[in-house]
Amino acid sequence: MAGKGVMSARLHNTGLMIGSWLSIISGRSYYHQEQPLGRIFQPGDVLGYFNDLTGKTKWRGPVSERGVPLNRKVNGSLVFIPTTIAQKALGHYDNWLLDGDSRDLDDFMLLAGWLREHQDAAGGWPIWPVLGMSGPSLYSAMVQGEAISVAVRAHLHDPDQAWIKVAEDAARLMLIPVMEGGTARYTPEGLVLEEYPIKIQNTILNGWCFALYGLYDLRLAKAGLHIDIEQALNDTLRALSVYLPRYDAGYWSYYDTANNLAGPFYHKLHIAQLRAVEETFPGIEAVARFYRVKFERQWSRVINRFRAVVKKGLQKICHPPETIIR
Repeated sequence: MAGKGVMSARLHNTGLMIGSWLSIISGRSYYHQEQPLGRIFQPGDVLGYFNDLTGKTKWRGPVSERGVPLNRKVNGSLVFIPTTIAQKALGHYDNWLLDGDSRDLDDFMLLAGWLREHQDAAGGWPIWPVLGMSGPSLYSAMVQGEAISVAVRAHLHDPDQAWIKVAEDAARLMLIPVMEGGTARYTPEGLVLEEYPIKIQNTILNGWCFALYGLYDLRLAKAGLHIDIEQALNDTLRALSVYLPRYDAGYWSYYDTANNLAGPFYHKLHIAQLRAVEETFPGIEAVARFYRVKFERQWSRVINRFRAVVKKGLQKICHPPETIIR
């Protein structure tokens, strides 16, 4: 009987995963909307975010009494996911810059306040236990970086130095080695920032980019006086320039360094992120442009898109994700 229950659960999860994959392909997934280069992003300016997250403001799921989004897990339970909250906040901030609607600024400050209130004593937002996943770290460099970008912007509207402390503490935790509970991996190539830290290195490209822009925003804010942000940023850009060839499958981009193919959404996200990197960091402009252009050419070929969708679908069926949220 127990075996039947396990099989039933697996079939249920596989069905949810296939449904999720189809919603991504059809463009109906909240989590996989178009995210091009930020519409008002200007290198050297802490205002417009480097990635366009304005679509994330259109949350149609459940919310808390205060209006903070709640994610629904497979078992039906509702949880706060800091990634969802930080990205929605950054989307509202760009909407406010674009349209001047004070309601967007109010929503931004509400979500920023949630992040500030729920930052733990170590300086982070534990995400993996919430999702029922485990590893050597409770944290994600992607969450840390996006939360830094939120806190830096919140400080522009509320001079309370507590916002800078939120950002600095988040960066400090981000830079702790993975095996010591942080999200950093110090390699011969430089500093690698892990979205999902596990014992054996497997670095996710898009999460790394979100993380490094947190460091960049902190540097622009002239904060992080007790952390060598400049050194950390230079070290991670050096590593990224060396690692970029590892994300090239020849006809498509890889999602991570374990050669898991990127889905169409992530392939386009890689293109947008590399365009931002190319425009922001002269030191690695050439290599970022090379792979951005290459990935654009790969996307332009219908046969490549078809091949990638088929292969990615097979990968998801053979190796379903550990958790699914809605």
